[in-house]
Amino acid sequence: MVGALATGCASSSTPTVEEYERSLGSARDRVDYALERITQAGSRDELLERMDEAATTIDDAASDLAEVGAPRKVESETDTLVDALQQLAFDLQATADQIRQPGFGDLVIGTRGLSFESWDAVNLALRAMSAKEIDVAPLERH
Repeated sequence: MVGALATGCASSSTPTVEEYERSLGSARDRVDYALERITQAGSRDELLERMDEAATTIDDAASDLAEVGAPRKVESETDTLVDALQQLAFDLQATADQIRQPGFGDLVIGTRGLSFESWDAVNLALRAMSAKEIDVAPLERH
């Protein structure tokens, strides 16, 4: 019984800065990879599928990061990041859904890129963490 209690307590403890940086880096890399895949789509259908996949991946990364918790010095920034990631996932999904609507399919014809305020918000949160000496890179432009 003591082992079960100790295990339960360990999973709810605040991560160290090193543990947090690993979790944050993993979440950031998953998001960046998902966004990069969107740009490599070869057709409209593949683009929409990859946008769907990216939305799911980004939302999962946000949930995983929220579940891990954060060191006290970046709790607020982590909450901001999780919210921005969830918004980015929503924005991607909503855009894909909009493109699927009759009359909106031409949105992607000749488009050179997509821009979301939530992407900017994610990078602002990541930069705020860097300012507090958390080792994390911003998302890349793809």
